[in-house]
Parts: sequence; structure tokens; C-alpha cells
Amino acid sequence: MRFWQKAFLCTIVVFLVAFDLVTFLLVKKSYSLNRENIYALAENERNIIQKSLYERLFNISGYYADLNADNLKMYVSPYGAYYKDQKIYMELYKGNVPVYSNFPHTMEGSSKNLPENSIGNSTGNSMEGRPELDIEPGQKSTVERTVGGISYLFITGYLGEPFSDLKFVYIKDIQDLTDYRNKMLNYAVVISVIVSGILSVLIIAMLLKLTAPIRKLNRTAKEIADGHYQKRVEVKSRDEIGEFASNFNAMADSVEAHIRKLSELTEERQRFINNLAHEMRTPVTAIIGYAEFLKCANYSREEGIKAIDYIIHQGERMKNMASKLLDLSRLNNADIELETVDVGEIIENVEQTLMQSINEKKVNITKDLQVTEIEGDKDLMESFMQNVIENAVRALPAGGKVEIKTYDNGKESILSVSDNGMGMSEDELKKIFEPFYRVDKSRSRAYGGAGLGLALCKRICELHNAEMNITSKPGAGTRVEAKFQKQ
Repeated sequence: MRFWQKAFLCTIVVFLVAFDLVTFLLVKKSYSLNRENIYALAENERNIIQKSLYERLFNISGYYADLNADNLKMYVSPYGAYYKDQKIYMELYKGNVPVYSNFPHTMEGSSKNLPENSIGNSTGNSMEGRPELDIEPGQKSTVERTVGGISYLFITGYLGEPFSDLKFVYIKDIQDLTDYRNKMLNYAVVISVIVSGILSVLIIAMLLKLTAPIRKLNRTAKEIADGHYQKRVEVKSRDEIGEFASNFNAMADSVEAHIRKLSELTEERQRFINNLAHEMRTPVTAIIGYAEFLKCANYSREEGIKAIDYIIHQGERMKNMASKLLDLSRLNNADIELETVDVGEIIENVEQTLMQSINEKKVNITKDLQVTEIEGDKDLMESFMQNVIENAVRALPAGGKVEIKTYDNGKESILSVSDNGMGMSEDELKKIFEPFYRVDKSRSRAYGGAGLGLALCKRICELHNAEMNITSKPGAGTRVEAKFQKQ
């Protein structure tokens, strides 16, 4: 079951219980007030009728030696005839013997219903089934009973002396009160149904509107789960749902960023593996081929030496590649300690290491060292300079030029190496830091390059919190610049 459906059911159930309870209490209270008014009016009318009857009987009692049933009926019947049209009926008992009754229904427990002109000579217990008659002299009873499907109010009392044996019964039709209660209850049920229907429509509309952002969040979450990581939910409300939607979007941004980063790492690692497999296959194939040549072929001494030189050369390539890979692996989890490094000493060591390549190409190296000391790791700085200068020498034609500069711009110590070699295009610059990527593959292989130097240099700069930039144009040379923060 949906959340809005649960909220609707709970709301409508609570409303119906509360509405019906309040309505029932209001109807009950209204009925009770009307009933009290009718009882008070009936009691007042009974007192008036009974007092009037008493005074009339008292005034004529001197004319009769004894008031018999005929005399009593003669004086009571005018009251009955007068009030009958008002649905008020009367009964008179002498002792327990009925004398007069104009009540239209046969009473339960009575031997018969007395007509208006009958005298109470009947025998039998006329009080059987008549609780309103079961009173003693000086007492009064008020009883509400249903007779013949109609509600009546019975008020019974004795007349005063010298007529204390006369029992007067006042009967009032109060069916209208019962009908009023039933109508009010039926009306309340109809109102409850109508209001519940209208309220249901309004509640459903409001719940659907209020839960619309939640449904949007749900749909967006499903789309993101299906791989559409760029999807976001648009919720403009400023309540808790709007705050939740904002946090959801922030979470989605974070997930998308991590997914993109993982995807890039996966692609980079896959390229690394593919390039490594490709780079390893070439020297291994060459070594195996020349080894089989030395084993099986008839060759001269000069051809044998040449084959051995190729095997040694390819072995050195594999050694350099393994060394660079180990350096990259070591630097990925490295923590360095900074010290004051003599830049001039590092450059001199690198020149001695690359002297053979420099002399072979007759490269001219110029230096302008305005900053002679940099805070860093000496071994890593030497590895950085060696890779950068070695790449510059490889890119140069015979007689090329390499320019090494250090200077201070106030906030940073900058180290730059420029050459006037073949340069690179913008597409090549975008890939230059990828492991195994080489601009001129044939030239790199000829010098034993593995395409790992610049990737290693970038990692060294990251460990020094330095910024590394490369600018280049095809045919105009390349400039490598590293900016070290001053301590």
C-alpha cells in the first residue's frame, strides 16, 4: 500500500470516528434538552388539569352522598374531550378500579380498553403491565413507554384529601420527540456520508500534491539506479521534503562524481594494462626471435654480435620499464620529507648521467639559475629533472638547444626546462601524462623509452604540492614548468 493511501485511510478513519462521535453527542444533547422541556411542559399541564379536576370535584362533593363512577366520569370526560385533539389522554382510577379512560390503545395487562362512556366495573388486575400505576398514595410516577409503536409519557398521581383514593393518569403522545431523534440521527448519517465523500476527494488531492515530491524522488532514484547518474529531482518546496530533495541531489552529485572517478580510474587502469602488455610484447618478441636466431641459424660473428646487442638493448628497455613502474607504485603511497635541495647540483648530476645522449646529438644546454635552492626531496627532484631533460633531448634534432631556468615570482619558486624540438599538438598534450603514452613511439623505442617519465614527473610534483604545466607547439618546441610553493 502506498504512503498516501495509508495517510488517507488513517485520516478518514480518524475523521469519521471523531465526526460521528461529536454528531452523536450533539444529537443526544439536543434530544435530552427537548425531552426535558417536554417533560417539564407535560408536568405543568398535568398539575393544571389535576388541580382543576380536584377543585371541581371538591365544589360538587357537597351535593352527593358518595361520588360514584358515573359522577366521576361526568366531571372527568370534558377534560378528556378537550385535550384529546392535543394528543393528551387521561385515565382515572378509584382505588385500582378504572373509572375513565380515553386512551386509544389497549393497555398491556388490562382486561380491556375502557370506552369513554364505560364505568369501571371490570375485575382483574388492571395494573399488570402498567408500571406507572404501581404507586402508593402520596407518590407520583413518570414513565415513558411505547404502546402500539408510539411513544407516550405517563404521569400518575393521587388527588388530595378528601379524594385520596382517586388516581389520575396523564398520558401525552411524545412520538414527535422520538421521530426528531431518529431524523437527526438519519440526517447525521447522510451528512457524514456527504462530508466524508467531499473530504475524501480533498484529502486525496492534498496528499497526492504533498507526496508528489516523494514520487519524483522515487522515480529519480530508480533512474539513477538504472545508470542515469546525471538525473536530478526538481523540488521547489522549502519544507522538510524540499530539504530532503536538496540533500538527495547533493548525494546524487557525490555518487556521480565517484562513479565518474571510478570509471576514469578503471579506464586508465585498463589502458595501463593494455599498454603494458603491448610494451612488454615488443621486447619479449625481439628477445625470443634473436635468441632463436642465435640457436638455430648459421650466422657470422658480426651478425651474432648484432643479435646479442639487440637482446641486451631490449632487456635494458624492460629493466627501465620495470624500474619506472616500481617508482610510480612507490610514489602512489609515499610521504616525503622536505629538505633544502641545491638545484645546481641536481642539474649537474643529471647532465653527467645523460652525457652520452647529449654528446651524441651535440645538444647545447644553457642554464639561468636565479633560484639555487628549493624545498623538496633530493632524490625525487633529481628523478624529475632527469626525466624532463631526457625527454627534451629525445625530442631534439642534432645540434638542438635545451634551456634550464629557475626564478622567483614572489609566491612560488619556478623551475622550467625548454627545448626547440619537434613539439606536440593539443591532442597529444591532453594524453602526455598517461602511462606508456609516447608522442614519437619509434624515437622513444630507439632510446629505450617506455612513456612513463612524465607520469612519474607529475606524481613527484603532486607529492611536493607543486603545479606542473606543459606548453608546446608542433615544430616550435616544448616548455615544462613546475611551480613550487615557498615555505
